[in-house]
Amino acid sequence: MHRKHHAYTDIEGDPHSPVLLGWKKVQAKNVALYRATVLDPTTIDRYAKDLPDDRWDKLFFGHNKTGLLSGIAILMIALGPWTGLLAAFIHANVYLASNAAVNALGHHFGRRPYDNRATNLQWLAFFTMGEGLHNNHHAAPSSPRLSHRWFQVDPGWWVIKTLTTLRLATVRFSDIRLTATAKASFN
Repeated sequence: MHRKHHAYTDIEGDPHSPVLLGWKKVQAKNVALYRATVLDPTTIDRYAKDLPDDRWDKLFFGHNKTGLLSGIAILMIALGPWTGLLAAFIHANVYLASNAAVNALGHHFGRRPYDNRATNLQWLAFFTMGEGLHNNHHAAPSSPRLSHRWFQVDPGWWVIKTLTTLRLATVRFSDIRLTATAKASFN
């Protein structure tokens, strides 16, 4: 889904373009748009053939809702049944709304330091671990770092750096690799 979005950003073929569908529709129906795209086998064959399911995917996540139900069960055991259900409900809604906001608002409102249709919304980046710096992401889609300027807040990059420092994770590269078409227009 994500790779298809980058191949057709805000033009015909983009599975969740707020430019084509309107930001309100993408915000409200993001999950349905994702499901429709992911359930199309041609999308998987074209954009994810190099990402085969591993053992965890086959055991937990390749089955409809198994991972979700496992997570809810863990929360219920750890926090008690009612608190666990409440925590799962809150997490699911915040996660889905934040994801939709990055897709809907992140192509409609905000700053465009690079010449692409996505936008940067720093307030959204704060709540989405840096994903609100969506214009930067489209300018350097393979970079794990979404902040490109000293004043941009990217909590996700802080987590990645901490994990790599503790040798709990590795990244292929940490520099910002702009696409050939990315032109900065910092004014």
